[in-house]
Amino acid sequence: MHKLVMNAGSSTLKVSVFDGDQTVYKAQIDQTPTKITDAQWNALFQEIRDNSGDFDVVLHRVVQGGWIFDGPRIVTPEVIEDIRSLTPLAPLHQPPTIATLERTTELLPGVIQTVHFDSAFHQTMPEEAHTYAVPERWRTEFKVRRYGAHGLAHAYNARKAAEVLGRDLGSLKVVSAHLGSGASLCAVNGGISVDTTMGITPLEGLVMGSRSGNIDPEIIPWVMKQTGASLDEVMYALEFESGLIGLAGDNHMGHIMDRYREGDERAVLAVTVWLHRTASLIASMAAAMNGVDAIAVSGGVGENAVDVRELLAERLAFLGVALDADRNAVNVPDSVISSDDSSVAMLMVQTREDLTMLREARELLGAVPVF
Repeated sequence: MHKLVMNAGSSTLKVSVFDGDQTVYKAQIDQTPTKITDAQWNALFQEIRDNSGDFDVVLHRVVQGGWIFDGPRIVTPEVIEDIRSLTPLAPLHQPPTIATLERTTELLPGVIQTVHFDSAFHQTMPEEAHTYAVPERWRTEFKVRRYGAHGLAHAYNARKAAEVLGRDLGSLKVVSAHLGSGASLCAVNGGISVDTTMGITPLEGLVMGSRSGNIDPEIIPWVMKQTGASLDEVMYALEFESGLIGLAGDNHMGHIMDRYREGDERAVLAVTVWLHRTASLIASMAAAMNGVDAIAVSGGVGENAVDVRELLAERLAFLGVALDADRNAVNVPDSVISSDDSSVAMLMVQTREDLTMLREARELLGAVPVF
């Protein structure tokens, strides 16, 4: 039987069907799952069956598991309600996932369904890494702490880095750099997350496509007082009008790099701010592990922006990173792009959250991992 992997986003639903670890079918609905009708759902399931046969397990990606979930779970009504209770921590991502879970469990009775959390990988972080220095009541009553995101990608990146390097994951210190429109870093020590850059929500950390990343919290009330804007308006600006958009007016790194090469001032500022924040936080991830053996870059920017990787490597020379220009330019997925004499390996990884989900599901259901 095949496995159906569902990735519910704020504006799309992506589905993949797997036979073992091989993709046999893909489809996408360019509509938020909260607005997909039962007729569309049934048509999708029939299309999947017509093209790839039946499936016996449905796997769902969930962004936020908060303090409740430290690993994958089999879907039950109680699990769905727990996921719903975490919506304030991921207000854009959680509702489409809940809508998908509700419709698939109703329309596919008897089919096992599992949920896989982007935050669960980071539940291994030590207290010193996940604790915010805020009042105790916030931490105990309101569960304020660092939860992180992109855990499915970071887990895959670390395992793939070990595989490519021919090293034992258990003894490898990897900084996983998932660099896309949404972006985060993770310090993976011996296969375990010990620090990450996203926080209680995905707004903290790196400069992203439209998100600010780290800022002084006092900016929020200051802007409210200066402009008369409401809290919701300021938070919207930090989520959707900041990051590369706020700096360059564009969230596409390829377009920004074209302008950067032409000397466009806003593009130069955007690229250099992005590089400064990314390099400094990579260094902080290395510090969390007391060293680093490898840096694995992935995501839309990490996998495609050859020139950005080159500029980033230059900023990381103090860690011992030396890029091989030819290897970098060839842009081969899952390969080493640093030179042979680089003391820290740099790799480009084509991340596969879906394979991490399959691995988790097979372990959860008592089968053999994908790899």
